[in-house]
Amino acid sequence: MNEKRLQVLFISSWYPFKERPLLGVFVKRHAVALAKVCDVSALYVYGDDEDSLEEVTEDGVFTMRLGYRRVKNKTLLVKAVGNVYRYISAWKKLARLYVEKKGAPDIVNLNVIIPAAKVARYIKNKWGVPYVISEHWTGYFPEDGRYKGLWRTSMAQRAVKNASAVITVSNDLKNQMIKAGLNNEYHVISNIVDTETFNISLVKQKGEKVRFVHVSALDDKQKNIVGMINVCKRVHSEFPNIELTVVGELEPETKEQIEEIGKSSGWGDFVHFVGRKVEKELVELLQNSDAFILFSNYETQAVVLLESICCGTPVIATRTGGVGEYVNDKNGILIEPKNEEQLYNAMVSMVKNRDKFGAPTAIRETVINMVSADSIAKQYLEIYNKVLGRK
Repeated sequence: MNEKRLQVLFISSWYPFKERPLLGVFVKRHAVALAKVCDVSALYVYGDDEDSLEEVTEDGVFTMRLGYRRVKNKTLLVKAVGNVYRYISAWKKLARLYVEKKGAPDIVNLNVIIPAAKVARYIKNKWGVPYVISEHWTGYFPEDGRYKGLWRTSMAQRAVKNASAVITVSNDLKNQMIKAGLNNEYHVISNIVDTETFNISLVKQKGEKVRFVHVSALDDKQKNIVGMINVCKRVHSEFPNIELTVVGELEPETKEQIEEIGKSSGWGDFVHFVGRKVEKELVELLQNSDAFILFSNYETQAVVLLESICCGTPVIATRTGGVGEYVNDKNGILIEPKNEEQLYNAMVSMVKNRDKFGAPTAIRETVINMVSADSIAKQYLEIYNKVLGRK
């Protein structure tokens, strides 16, 4: 006789909602994948102009989102303390509403420790439900530097100490957390790529232009947008047939830097900022590019690289975070962060030999087993069963 399906509750610091539909979308992908083998619910709390409660089933995941009215006060301390209180109170309220409706879950999956950790411990203490942690945050990397201060460090320490297991998206992230004294039983499981959507094109469009693409949140501190464009200018001066398409919304500070570079260098004819793209447009852009560039100073895993590889497009990427765990000489070129000479040489290599990595199908095959939803759901379920003592 088969055991009943596990009741899994996702608690998330980041999760898509009406104002930010892409926030933590990778967390939702995990929930949707697990919904094929478990009964999965997801809770999310966010600050808003008014109180609200949403209940909906999305892609097989029962989802509850609670918006709480933000504190508006001229005194920053009053505003900060008030909002923290309302945030935690809203989470506890939502957890109680969920249990009243669905009963206590078998296990909780806390996604991104800060700031939602307290609710996972609250559910554990109140209903005796164990939790595991899935972490994605770059803050533990010294290049990022945000993992500091008593509030953050004590929250993370207590959360990890009380967790039954910790899952990270890369070995490098795991090692950074251990260096920070966050000791537990760790497992490394990739983010999911929608491999049906991010697939190879039956007919890859090729022309005289050598097309590079970059997709990110365009935060220059992390992604080194300015350095990437500086190198593109140099390559373009020798190979006028290159172009770079940049997808994403520029941060205000980065936008000013970029505009200054543009005024002095005149790169507008070969660097194209196209803003955000819906998924279909993004897939077509990746499929028909010759290479993806990611010149980041730090990363946890970089899902956009995996999406590019799944589209059969090779990558040029810095050896940061978990990138070196899947980018290799069969699907791309690894370079060191901030090393503009290496980026230049890699781009020139791509210009001179666009087909150096072979057929798109061969490129895609290098990561497909690592990122498929079925494979990742199976790995998560094995961890849940181990925590719960199920065979």
